[in-house]
Amino acid sequence: MSENGVLPGEDLQEMTLWARLLVGWYYVLGGAVLGVAGAGLAIAFLPATYEAIAVIQVGQIGQIGQVAQNTPLLVEPPAQAVERMKAASFQFALAQSLGDQEWSDALSRSPFATTKYLSVQILRATVTAPLIELKARAGSPERAKTIAEAAVAELARRQADISKPVVDKMSADLAITKEKLASAERELEKLEKISAMKAPRDDQFTQVALIASLYVQKQAEVYAARQAIMAYETALLPPATQSARAIEAPFVADKPVSPNRILLIVGGLVGGLLVGALSALLVDAWRRVKRIDAGEARM
Repeated sequence: MSENGVLPGEDLQEMTLWARLLVGWYYVLGGAVLGVAGAGLAIAFLPATYEAIAVIQVGQIGQIGQVAQNTPLLVEPPAQAVERMKAASFQFALAQSLGDQEWSDALSRSPFATTKYLSVQILRATVTAPLIELKARAGSPERAKTIAEAAVAELARRQADISKPVVDKMSADLAITKEKLASAERELEKLEKISAMKAPRDDQFTQVALIASLYVQKQAEVYAARQAIMAYETALLPPATQSARAIEAPFVADKPVSPNRILLIVGGLVGGLLVGALSALLVDAWRRVKRIDAGEARM
């Protein structure tokens, strides 16, 4: 190799790209070393981020039908609940309730900061009964879990406000049905007492038949009221009617999700190799220009 770093006997105009990289191998190696070193510094100084994952079932309201055959009605479609949790107003209220000033300030500066702390999507594997996957990020596992739990609680509170009119009406209907049952049972008791009296005379058979008919009618009313009460109570109790909830407690891994050490090291190595290779080619081109200029000066 000459003092200019050119392989002996090689014509610089005809050198292949590989040969030029071999000539400047120390640039390529230096670039790789610097890239890995930069990745190491990034790993050392970038703050760790932990992620809590929760799977959410949206709130639902029981419907009145045959006992044990009620089909619950969702408070809102899962896709709408996802967009609700992505909204800056939802996350701002959540940050305020948690006392997270940094989150509040980030949302105040830009509404696009919502994806930094919360990530929400519908689980594609749950088509028939869609579930929502929530990912909350923070600087510690405990904080990430707290954010996830608070997000679920905030969603439950808002969906409770949406479902309140329907639930209140069902509760009022249940109370009315119970009053009807109590009234029918009192009248039935009176009819039973009348029927237990001494045998009627011949001219009272019409009254007895009427009392028997009323007795059968009140029995049917009592039975229907009891069935309705059972249907209302079943519809108003879990699992038919329930708030939005996490089907399991939020899970937080012990290791942070970022910075990704392997990705940073590989990225730094590849980037360093590319920068080193580019540097080698640029230096080689510069030397070729100098060589051409020197040749022209001698002529």
